Amino acid sequence: MRLAVDPSFSLWTAALSHGWHGLAPFGWDAAAETLTRVERLSSGAVHVTRLRQAPDASDGRRALVLEVRPQPSADDLRELQRRARLMLRLDDDLTDFHDRCRRSPALRPIAQLGAGRLLRSPDLWEDVVKGICTTNVTWQRTRQMAAALTRLSPAPADGVDQRPFPTPREVLEAGAAYLTQEVRAGYRARSILALAEGAASGSIDFHALAEAGRPASERLAALEALPGIGPVTARYLGMLLGTYDELSIDSATRGFAVRTFGAAAADPAVAARRYRSFGRWRALAFWCHYWLGWERVRERMAAARA
Repeated sequence: MRLAVDPSFSLWTAALSHGWHGLAPFGWDAAAETLTRVERLSSGAVHVTRLRQAPDASDGRRALVLEVRPQPSADDLRELQRRARLMLRLDDDLTDFHDRCRRSPALRPIAQLGAGRLLRSPDLWEDVVKGICTTNVTWQRTRQMAAALTRLSPAPADGVDQRPFPTPREVLEAGAAYLTQEVRAGYRARSILALAEGAASGSIDFHALAEAGRPASERLAALEALPGIGPVTARYLGMLLGTYDELSIDSATRGFAVRTFGAAAADPAVAARRYRSFGRWRALAFWCHYWLGWERVRERMAAARA
């Protein structure tokens, strides 16, 4: 099926907006510029989805093509459509952000690319667990942990060697032994189990945390109160939920801030002042400024100009 998108939308900028495209059950086919994912729906059905950008229509309208297998029911197809729109932030209004980018020489390419939509999972539970798996570890180990976690879930019926992200109950049933021995989560295993216990018991409500319109300070405080989530990860997760008030500066972005603005910019408050003109978008502006320096992004922009 086709999904209508904003005229400025670009699948590659959304899919490659940060590292989530490289963590199971996501996958990115660079040659075909296709985002894949294995989804388990509320009906219990498991589907493999592929999203690619359709050629623009003659009147300029833009759309994504959603391919699903096996054939879903009508209800499951509607849920898959809703999830795709959520993951790619298709209904986020970035008009004001892009207007501000156009007034900034450094960020003008972001408006030209239609970038700024940060890929998220359809369930905050998955994003929080992945956030824990990024702390104090190499990116390769994060990818290995995410892949090992998906092995707790059932495989799609068509035999594809990909699985959906596990539910909190499946993580609890696997227990600490699986998390430490197979996932090799180390000390993170305690936090992941505590999250799973909270979700299963109802003491942690991920749906409420993700509700649109929640005040930024309240959302960030609630995220930081979760097991295994510190201020940096809370701010990063906040951006995936549309909260861009507080800059998230980790080891990678700290180096960028210092190189760009000087040693004092290692302090998030100091770096934030450099993006005053972006108002409530300042954390997204900082991230996009950093993102423009990624080698893959530079290569894609150069290919587009050629």
